[in-house]
Amino acid sequence: MDFSDKVVIVTGGSSGIGAASAKLFASHGALVVLVGRNVPRLDQVASECEVKGQKPLKLALDLTAAGSCEQVVRKTIETFKKIDVLVNCAGQGIMTSLFDDDMQVFDELFALNVRVPYRLTQLCVPYLTKTKGNVVNVFGSHCRGRPGMLPFGMFKDAMERFTRAGALELVCVGIRMNAVRTGICRTNFLTNFNVSEEAKDATYEMICKDVTPNNVPIEPEEVARMVVFTASETCPSVNGASLCIDAAAS
Repeated sequence: MDFSDKVVIVTGGSSGIGAASAKLFASHGALVVLVGRNVPRLDQVASECEVKGQKPLKLALDLTAAGSCEQVVRKTIETFKKIDVLVNCAGQGIMTSLFDDDMQVFDELFALNVRVPYRLTQLCVPYLTKTKGNVVNVFGSHCRGRPGMLPFGMFKDAMERFTRAGALELVCVGIRMNAVRTGICRTNFLTNFNVSEEAKDATYEMICKDVTPNNVPIEPEEVARMVVFTASETCPSVNGASLCIDAAAS
């Protein structure tokens, strides 16, 4: 796969699947735009991208803040003049439920998990139309629902619908849109649930025994390979697809 001179925006690029995807795109020659909130981790990923390929554009932003999505697109065009691929990988899961008399967590989750990818895609459409580019949405697979995870599950369903309907809407201008859905993946996801570094391995083991037939978490690098393949010109007819990597959990 050759991404030479292709401009690829990766949100959630400072860790996990986003970081792994950014580094793999860079190794295939892409000009990567790294978007994330954690500056030290963003710097580290940028350094690794530069070793593998060309120097990326780093954007340390909270994408839910007003004007941030617009800034990503503006800075990308100012720097690289075009956009070929958008990878919507930023996401967050926090426990909340119908028993919580507070909409703050719900609104925060909706903003990052649904509104941000919608808005970024909307802003990138004029540029992706020119390059006949594509969008890859990365989110969790549809495993069995759990108490306390209702909003997070709702937003995954929303992204599934966004991918399928978005592909139908954008095909007329030559833009593809696909989804890569993951099962239990070894990322910073557990940090949102206040799980310490020391307890992470045991926690992953416990979760995987409950939901994953092979009892093993998925590594970000495996998901990244699917993301890069889906974004490549290797599969031009793959459009509106939802590609699942979850070890038969769903």
